[in-house]
Amino acid sequence: PCARRAGALGRPPRAAAMPGADGMNSKFMKNAFVGWTFTAGLYYPPDFDSTKLTPLKNLRPKGQKEAMNIRMMFPFTMICDSCGEYNYTGTKFTAKVEDIKHEEYLGLKVYRFYGRCRHCWAEFTFKTDPKNSDYTMESGGKRTYEAWKDADMMEAELKAEKEREAELDQMKALEQKSVDVQAELQRIEDLDAIRTMNKRLGAREQTIEDALEFLFKKAESEDAASDRLEAGDIEEMEEFKEAQEAQRRQRLEDEVERGAEGEDR
Repeated sequence: PCARRAGALGRPPRAAAMPGADGMNSKFMKNAFVGWTFTAGLYYPPDFDSTKLTPLKNLRPKGQKEAMNIRMMFPFTMICDSCGEYNYTGTKFTAKVEDIKHEEYLGLKVYRFYGRCRHCWAEFTFKTDPKNSDYTMESGGKRTYEAWKDADMMEAELKAEKEREAELDQMKALEQKSVDVQAELQRIEDLDAIRTMNKRLGAREQTIEDALEFLFKKAESEDAASDRLEAGDIEEMEEFKEAQEAQRRQRLEDEVERGAEGEDR
């Protein structure tokens, strides 16, 4: 209708306005807004020369290595100090790793890990503990209670205390040595008993296999002999077996009758 009205008045028809501000569609406005937010505060003067910029690697202190990013899992359950949420064992996260200079144990390097909480994005750090084959929490959180860790520590302390007492007291050292020797002898006896039992069971299995093989061979030989015999021979063998069975029965009956006569007398 607008185009017909404009043609009737002698004016060129006007295009319909696009949705959005100033005739722009919503998708264009969204992309323009995102681009504007990312470029808002950036000003490049007319005499800007990008070749004079210093690379970021040159801004790093001399001799300092770039931390390596790795993907790993939480080796323990941690409670974040910032938000109080739990980061459970086995949860994956991205960490930066660096080796701690002037800190090692028996030639093994100690490494520090930088990570962030999965809930509040607060940073935390922990490092390796080669002495106890574990990790030590440094900052940003605290570990939950682990009973097995306390049990291992207590066992190690008791063992170290016994060793110290044995060094100070020679009699206790001698007693402990005799106890260790007795325990070693008992373990050797138990091992010999297990070996003897295994050997016996192995011989038993071999004996069973030999007996089964003998029975199979005997059955095969009987089958082969019966195949070789003719029909008449087979009948004679059966009659002979029946005659032997009848004689055996007759002997048994005679013995029973004689026993009965002896009781009557």
